[in-house]
Amino acid sequence: MRRSDSSRLLAWTEFVPDFGEFRDFQHFETTGSGQILRRLYRGPDVPIRLAMTTDGADWSELRLPDGFHVADLSSDADASIDVSGDRWVAFGWDVDRAPHENVGREVWFSDDEGSSWTQATLDVPDRSEPLPPYAVEESAVLEALAWDDRLVVVVRTSTRLDLEALLTDRGLMPAGQLLNFWEPSRRGFTLTFVEEFPADGEPGRRGRGRWRQDKQDVSHQDLALSAPQAELLRKRRDTVVRIYSGDGPSLPLRAGYERWAYKVTGVASAEGIVLAAQGEWEALLTSTDGIEWAQQPLGTVELWATGGDVALWAAARSHNGTRIDRVAHDGRTTAEFLEDASNLCNFAAGPAGVVVAALTGDSARKEPGLMPTKVRRAGRTYTQTGHGDYRADEVWVGWSPDGEAWGWQPASEAFGVDPRRRVSVRMAVGNDLVVAEVSDHGYRLGTPVDGAPGPHAGPAAGWHAVALPQHTYIARVR
Repeated sequence: MRRSDSSRLLAWTEFVPDFGEFRDFQHFETTGSGQILRRLYRGPDVPIRLAMTTDGADWSELRLPDGFHVADLSSDADASIDVSGDRWVAFGWDVDRAPHENVGREVWFSDDEGSSWTQATLDVPDRSEPLPPYAVEESAVLEALAWDDRLVVVVRTSTRLDLEALLTDRGLMPAGQLLNFWEPSRRGFTLTFVEEFPADGEPGRRGRGRWRQDKQDVSHQDLALSAPQAELLRKRRDTVVRIYSGDGPSLPLRAGYERWAYKVTGVASAEGIVLAAQGEWEALLTSTDGIEWAQQPLGTVELWATGGDVALWAAARSHNGTRIDRVAHDGRTTAEFLEDASNLCNFAAGPAGVVVAALTGDSARKEPGLMPTKVRRAGRTYTQTGHGDYRADEVWVGWSPDGEAWGWQPASEAFGVDPRRRVSVRMAVGNDLVVAEVSDHGYRLGTPVDGAPGPHAGPAAGWHAVALPQHTYIARVR
């Protein structure tokens, strides 16, 4: 941040967007196509609604298939939709189907900007032999992208043994308890049970015994497992990550990896496809056509910015700062090293460049950011992540058109707020602009709780900490 290029400083102007019917939608989100989204999230049983803009002023609703819920891990996660090209693609699930799980089950694509949608089908290979009894196979879409008129879909399929169902049928499941954990033992397996949650309206157990765990040892003979069942229980799961691609609606299988990944982040363009897998398997997968794939090591990534046109942007901490890396077909290269920052509170990329809100000073050491942070509160240490609020002079806002030259300035200067105020900053990148939401937090300098003004604004003096109205800013990029 000390190597700031004055020609790269963004000139922010406050404006009041007219959201109209979308005023209840929240948070700017980068798509990579130059469009910026806001969402209305009402829980996993109600489809997310999305509104989009290209200029920050005129908003319209992004139409999705009826009853379709774009997959997300929480109300704050990126919407699982790619609208970066002429073909749009989204993955998620149908809210009318049970069970409701926050994973992708269906993939849809549109060639007319959402006026109509077609569901993609995957050419899933047949199993060489049937699943053994009590084995359960579960699949989830981890990523779906479009480039030109082609699609690429990444699916994780895991097979596990439903041990609780097997124990029930063997008469080994204690009444009123749930299987919480199991582990191998010298005799066979040690099972750990916990008490079931009480039914609605029934009181729960009080006292120290309410979280009691009961352990039980069982032998292989007790479980009466077949060889395939025993092998599956020993491994806990069999997992394969498969890549499908094609013009659609039917997508052939192109590659498979017998590894476990909890997350895949990608970008696709005419230059090719970049997929980053994270989990027990950390790998960078690249392809120029979606058919032939190459694999190389990925390394640690704590945050992604996925709005770039031909590359991903990655953030990771080291012992003395934070790296901002460009991840593309030719591998991973460091674009910027933030020596004074040990966490970020915003990270986004799009056609107009890359933006970062980095934390310095006490805000970096003591406050949760988007990367896991150990926070000491009330004598205990917690690991926390998320959007927080920080001193305005300790949040540094940076922008670069290509990751090579950066302009940095504290949020207090960028947005004209008191350096001592606490602010939260969220930015999104469009075609030729960057927008920011800045919430100003602090003690309202009005009437304290007890009605008597005092010399010190704080809880001890009876003052309330409040979030003041949110401000919106825009910066044009040439």
